[in-house]
Amino acid sequence: MALSFVALDFETANAFRGSPCAVGLARVLDGEVVETARWLMRPPAGEDDFDDFNVSLHGITKAMVRGEPRFAARLPQILEFIGDLPVVAHNAAFDTGCLRDACDASEVAWPTLQYACSLVFARATYDLLSYSLPWAAEAAGFPLDNHHQPEADAVASARIMLDIAARRGADDWPALLRDIHAVFGRVSPEGWTGSHGLWSGDRALLPSPNPDADPEHPFYGREMVFTGALSAMTRTQAWNLVAECGATPAAGVTKRTSILVVGFQDARKLRPGATLSAKAQKAADLRTKGQAIEVMPEDDFFQSLGEALGPGLAVRTAASASEPRAHRRSSMLEITISINEAGDAVMSKFPDRET
Repeated sequence: MALSFVALDFETANAFRGSPCAVGLARVLDGEVVETARWLMRPPAGEDDFDDFNVSLHGITKAMVRGEPRFAARLPQILEFIGDLPVVAHNAAFDTGCLRDACDASEVAWPTLQYACSLVFARATYDLLSYSLPWAAEAAGFPLDNHHQPEADAVASARIMLDIAARRGADDWPALLRDIHAVFGRVSPEGWTGSHGLWSGDRALLPSPNPDADPEHPFYGREMVFTGALSAMTRTQAWNLVAECGATPAAGVTKRTSILVVGFQDARKLRPGATLSAKAQKAADLRTKGQAIEVMPEDDFFQSLGEALGPGLAVRTAASASEPRAHRRSSMLEITISINEAGDAVMSKFPDRET
């Protein structure tokens, strides 16, 4: 016996996650890819603008989907292809989020699915510089030459999961989930839970906010997330410091996030063609929906920490404070420019304002 599932990949028309314009599917039965499909669709009404950046990735234009059914009309066909099998996607948080947001935009109920994320499984199995789909597919012995073609991406995700199962000698889902120390995610009309690893390291040890912190501190009561490498401290040290200031450190960007601190972004670790980390992109998406997330460069983070930094880093902060304001905020300007260069859809995420 071997794994059976349906691998899925959505492509979107614009930066809003709920704007699917194409879907790729690959049905796997007993460890073999037996059928694939690729369908175009019009995104939900009101979410159907096509951004140049997205079109440059997948090549799908508004004209190409003009005669296709809208997402809500295509959804039954997608669900029929999936049947009662689990779903697999690479970075399933995006693809299942696309499904949920498109359902919301179409005013239809969420379907019931259980799913696994091949990105989570790849991180637990391979030793790679990047775990984006092309890198993980290469590690699985399945080079991906046409990334962002949804059918090809779905097949690549399927091949990754099958390779991981073979390497671990897992013949069914319960055995593979146990070996990876992971759980299925689930979507249903009642809600959703993510597919993730049951980590025993840093992510399970996020400190709680200090209840006696100064309520006047700018971080007090905020939920803070970090992306990229900080030059003066480890991620764990940063978590501990902001917790001392009364903030709640978090591992990922959510609807509760109020500050995203941006350190050095290693371009080699981004998705091919991406200019933003996954956390920064998610923050941009949430800002589009009206969530007030402040994007804070590293220098401003140190400055705001103030006395909480301690003697060793106070000198760095004092030096930063003596620099001209425009110079100290240059990293923020660079972040804004990189977002703007990604295309019109992304440009609207960070409107000109004091941040």
